[in-house]
Amino acid sequence: MQPVLTKAHELRALAGWLDGFLPPDLARQARVVNFREGEIVLVAASSAAAAKLRLLAPSLVNLLAKQRLQVNSVSIRVQPNESPSTPVAPRKTAYLSTLTLDRMRKLYKTMAPSPARDALGALLKRRGIAP
Repeated sequence: MQPVLTKAHELRALAGWLDGFLPPDLARQARVVNFREGEIVLVAASSAAAAKLRLLAPSLVNLLAKQRLQVNSVSIRVQPNESPSTPVAPRKTAYLSTLTLDRMRKLYKTMAPSPARDALGALLKRRGIAP
């Protein structure tokens, strides 16, 4: 049990150094998953975060070397951590003027039945305007 606890403490310490080193937005997208033979293994939440981590890896190695930690390389893997129930992008809110909404209603009336017309009708209904 002692080797497991030692490894957990080691990983927690490295995670602390990583959080202090990285910008907050990037730190939320990265975590330390292993440390073996002088190599830190990081997991990034996206390929963009992984690319940023790869750019910062030499500086991270230098920082940890100054702390007398025997780190000579950083390995980065991408592992998205979103669940299927999480929306891909937050829903955006657009503010439309009364004139714009009136023109959209008129456009809806002139359109032939189509998926575009249905989408426009749904948008108008969400805005409280009967098409």
